[in-house]
Amino acid sequence: MFAHNTIFGKESTMTRTSFLQKSLQVAAVNLLVSTQIPIVKAETSETSAKQYNLSPDKIASIVKSDVVERAFLSNGNLTRSIYAESATFTDEIDTYKLDQWMKGTQRLFVGPPGSYVNLVGNIEATEKEVSFQFEEDLMFRIPFRPVVHLTGKVVLERDIDTGLITSYREFWDQDVVSLLKTAKFS
Repeated sequence: MFAHNTIFGKESTMTRTSFLQKSLQVAAVNLLVSTQIPIVKAETSETSAKQYNLSPDKIASIVKSDVVERAFLSNGNLTRSIYAESATFTDEIDTYKLDQWMKGTQRLFVGPPGSYVNLVGNIEATEKEVSFQFEEDLMFRIPFRPVVHLTGKVVLERDIDTGLITSYREFWDQDVVSLLKTAKFS
């Protein structure tokens, strides 16, 4: 145990495991702030017409393509035209705006083949929402390239008038601490 640790701003007793977890969190945040990783230019509402009031089958097909072909959960590369520009993206850690989520996902994770995303089952879609289950191995874009295994469900709420997705919500099968404990280093 590390006694009377003040490295993270307060005096505490810290185990090696909690020290490593906290160090990983600090390194990830510092990397996101300081890294000049090129970002794929996101479509703007001026360059991409929104796809309003798509049928459940059509929007399910687009979301499936985003998951399976574009691996958007690991690189932020989604079909922006099916999302409202005011859409929020919530995971078990925080809530983000559309551009913030897309850019942050690109900066935080190494996309395929470093990360692996798998659709589990079918995409379920109605006029009100789209949902799917996933499993993924996410490789972080930080030193030693740690990889965590994550499973869960995504629920995309649709605006009843426009049919656009207004809310993205991830429900993880693991809590954040358990997830960090799965990290494997390359």
